[in-house]
Amino acid sequence: MDVTTKAVALRASDYRENDKMVLLYSLEYGKISVHARGVRKSTAKLKFACDQFCFGQYELVQNGDRLTLKNCDQLQSFYELREDVARYYAACAVAETLINYTEEWQSDGALFVCVLKSFQQLCAQVQPLCVLLKFLLDFLRLEGFALTFDSCVNCGEKTSEMFLDVERGGVVCRNCRSGGAVALSAAVVSACTMVENLPYEKLKNLSLPQQVLKEALTLCLRYLSHSFRPLNSLAELLNVV
Repeated sequence: MDVTTKAVALRASDYRENDKMVLLYSLEYGKISVHARGVRKSTAKLKFACDQFCFGQYELVQNGDRLTLKNCDQLQSFYELREDVARYYAACAVAETLINYTEEWQSDGALFVCVLKSFQQLCAQVQPLCVLLKFLLDFLRLEGFALTFDSCVNCGEKTSEMFLDVERGGVVCRNCRSGGAVALSAAVVSACTMVENLPYEKLKNLSLPQQVLKEALTLCLRYLSHSFRPLNSLAELLNVV
C-alpha cells in the first residue's frame, strides 16, 4: 500500500551496505521510521530525502508496520540551518525534542506546524535562542506540561516572586517551593511570557538580551531533563553561544 505524507527528516543512520534508515516527523502519522534503499550510492536520486531537516512530500510503501521510501518531492531543504552553529544546534534541539519525547505513529498537526515555523524563523535570521524558547514552550503546552508564569502551579497565588520547582511540576511561589527550587528573575519571566504569547512570525520584532534567553533555556533544560530526559542539543547550544 502506498502512503503519501508531508514530513521533516529528523535524522538518518546507515543501514546495510547502501541503505539508510531515516526518521521522519510527518503531518498525518507523527514520528515514523522509513527504510531508504540505495541512497548511499553516489548516483542515488533520493539522497536528499535523508538529509537532516529536509521537508518534503514523501511517497512511501507500507508493508505491515514497515515503511520504505518510494519517492520524495522536496518542498524546502532548510539548508541555511547548517550555515551557522547556533541556528544548527537550535534546529537540532527541535529535532531531538521530537525524537526523544514523542511516540511513533502519534500525529499532532499543531506540533508539526510549530516545527516548520521554528525552522522557517531560524532561517530568517531571528535570534536562535528566542525561536527555540518559543518552540519548547509551545511543545510543553501541547504535551500538557505547560509552564505558567503568572501564578503558582500548586496554590494558584499570583506573585512577582516565582521559582521553578521540578518536583512540584512547574512554577511555584515562595511558600510552595521545595528545597531544590530555582528562583526566576523578573527578566526571565517577562521574556518567557512575551515569547510564548507571540506568533512565530512576530518573533523578529523582539530583541531580548542573550543572557536572559540563556537563563530561560537553562530552566527549560532543567524542566525537560526532570520531566522527560536530557536534551543534549540544547546543552550544546548553551555551550556555544
